[in-house]
Amino acid sequence: MNNSSKLCRKASFPRGNIFCNLIDKIVKRPSLQFLGQWGYHCYEPRIYRTLAKILRYVDLDGFDILLTDYIAFVEKSGHRFEFNFNLEFTEICVNTILYWVFARKGNPDFVELLLKKTKDYIQDRSCSLALIWRTFTPVYCPSPLSGITPLLYVAQTRQSNILRILLQYGILEREKNPINIVLTILLYPSRVRIMVDHELIDIQEDAKTCLTLCSRVLSTVSVREIETQLSLGRRPIIQNWLDYIPPTRYKDPCELVHLCRITIRTRLLANNMLPNGIFSLLIPSRLQKFLNLES
Repeated sequence: MNNSSKLCRKASFPRGNIFCNLIDKIVKRPSLQFLGQWGYHCYEPRIYRTLAKILRYVDLDGFDILLTDYIAFVEKSGHRFEFNFNLEFTEICVNTILYWVFARKGNPDFVELLLKKTKDYIQDRSCSLALIWRTFTPVYCPSPLSGITPLLYVAQTRQSNILRILLQYGILEREKNPINIVLTILLYPSRVRIMVDHELIDIQEDAKTCLTLCSRVLSTVSVREIETQLSLGRRPIIQNWLDYIPPTRYKDPCELVHLCRITIRTRLLANNMLPNGIFSLLIPSRLQKFLNLES
């Protein structure tokens, strides 16, 4: 019996765990039988190719199974492997999963499933299963140990339908400097190569929607910081950007109803109850939608 089979048996993995099987394939390679000799540059392409083959065609049910396997693997494998290998292996897996979910698929259903499956770990950013806080490389390259977070990538690409989901789960409210996300939405150069007019319009409309969504979460938006960037020569993706930030976010008193929304969401967020906890509140559905940033 090879080393990986022994390790997987000791960890009591369910039979057929995708990630346990992946390690088994890697260890069977003769030049990589000793953990101390492993380096991510040797086995990273094999991990990426295997997971990419699954993620390219996977449906929601299959993605659910993959995430379940990953969570089970991480929870039971931490003390079974050499620390550096365990760190590198899980980072490559996370990098590949996030890359395919956000950069290749861009499907809101997959993003929402990712958040539902890992919601219990969101509170602890240091937890290896808090996937939404992990970084990934938008264009896959040999170094997966650096990159940007999903929220920042979505802001850069103005994926308003996905940003809405991230915000509903309280991701922006957990940011240390949320104004950076607003600046990214407004000022970051488009990743999309503009070929015809209607594509530019689509990007502008998404940017407007993203600004509107952020205004539903934040009590203040520092227009001064935006204007400082403009004075340095930065060019906004939409010219009338101020029309999409309510005056009550930067010069007029904030609306009482919005402050109530912030207070309630903050309490739910502290108890890890966003967004599902909103719909357990005994209030009219119209108010539930308001709390869920739908209006």
